[in-house]
Amino acid sequence: MPRRPPARSSTAPRAFGILAESVDGQDVQLVNTTMRRLVERARRGEGPAFLECKTYRYYGHHVGDVNREYRTREEEREWMTGRDPLQTLADRLTAQGLTDQEVLDRILADVKAEIDTGVQFALAAGYPAGSQVDEDVYA
Repeated sequence: MPRRPPARSSTAPRAFGILAESVDGQDVQLVNTTMRRLVERARRGEGPAFLECKTYRYYGHHVGDVNREYRTREEEREWMTGRDPLQTLADRLTAQGLTDQEVLDRILADVKAEIDTGVQFALAAGYPAGSQVDEDVYA
């Protein structure tokens, strides 16, 4: 079993009197259930909440981060195949009889087509004018 993400502290929100919880961010259903509970709590007027989702970054910090000495390629592969959130959810839904592989394959094909359409749109779009470089930028 792959290692869990390193423990991080959720103490900063607590310092401001904000409820803070931490969950396994690789578990889509757990994140959804926890977030629904925290949203309902806020809607009842019980204050804000902070949800820390402990997850694993599959790739480097940027395109040039190829020689990651802080973890092995094997560790990355283990997380991608053994703890992938979407695959874990698909396996659960299939095991519970809520879906089947045909439906999942169709969803995947639809998503890939939508992404491809977006990429083609972006590649065909012209570059913005230089005068727009700071448009919608707030600091």
